[in-house]
Amino acid sequence: MLPRLDLSQCGRSIAENVDLVRRAEALGWEGAWVSEITGTDAVTAAASIAGALTKGRVGSAIFPMQTRDPLLLAMTAASLSDISAGGFVLGLGTSTPIIIQDWHATPWGDSPLALTRECVELVRRFFAGERVTTESGRWLYRRASLTTTPKSTVPIYLAALNDRMLQLAGEIADGVILNFVSVGDLVHAKGKIAEGARRVGRSLENFEYVIFFRSTVTEDYELVRERYQRELLTYVMAPVYQKMFAREGHAELCKEIQTLWRAGERETALATVPETFIRDRTLIGSTTDIHARLAEYQEAGLDSSMIFPVAIPTNDYFDDTLRTIEALAPES
Repeated sequence: MLPRLDLSQCGRSIAENVDLVRRAEALGWEGAWVSEITGTDAVTAAASIAGALTKGRVGSAIFPMQTRDPLLLAMTAASLSDISAGGFVLGLGTSTPIIIQDWHATPWGDSPLALTRECVELVRRFFAGERVTTESGRWLYRRASLTTTPKSTVPIYLAALNDRMLQLAGEIADGVILNFVSVGDLVHAKGKIAEGARRVGRSLENFEYVIFFRSTVTEDYELVRERYQRELLTYVMAPVYQKMFAREGHAELCKEIQTLWRAGERETALATVPETFIRDRTLIGSTTDIHARLAEYQEAGLDSSMIFPVAIPTNDYFDDTLRTIEALAPES
């Protein structure tokens, strides 16, 4: 038995994504997640998926907390929960200053931890049917309430990277969403989440550990090497991910790549992202190889995998995405 298998939003359009999700569910995949940066908005994507699935759950990975106020988040989650046969998971995160401030013209916030705690508390109060008035914080409400509360429980998961956010997830969330983590990173994350839970005296019995994986079924790494190098390079350049990668001894690697990039040596920087670094955080190989990797993560504590199929660049995108979906399907 492998970890739960959910599909990440991977279609190039809403229609294509719905088609892929329907095909995945027919093959035994158990749900689908949506994301949001500057392309398709996550609410529309989630609603379309909810209408396509017959029993699978839908989740957001993530809704940035700064671009929707807690009441709107509660409204959206309640509505999506109502139309999702398998329920809805409200995945929240702070995103990055570039995405929030530069691209969405919205203040990112002085303290991601304080913002997250405030947002989750308010969303839960709205879910409970409270009429909310606040005197301080980012969101100032006056007798605000959610008039249509969720018909079923909506769990709240947090995207977390650094130790303090992981601890906060252990304190207040129902699950955590991890990204680009090795097995060792997962073990570390679980320890920090447990610290947070102990701090407030709560049990993690029903807490869910979810990892967002990029995956390609291929035994020829060279076919996807540059595609994965470009993907990892973006994250290596981000300070919050640099801290996470440094935990496993990759601080100098991140520094070297960043120095090369800023010096204008872009192709050299790209080539410096090593295969081992990529393979430790992704799922590349034969179906047997990938299942074995998922088993390693499961042994370390993984409950659910959220998989984004990465198509081989020289192949047709839809056909190759579907090929990985079919190859990894529980019923294959």
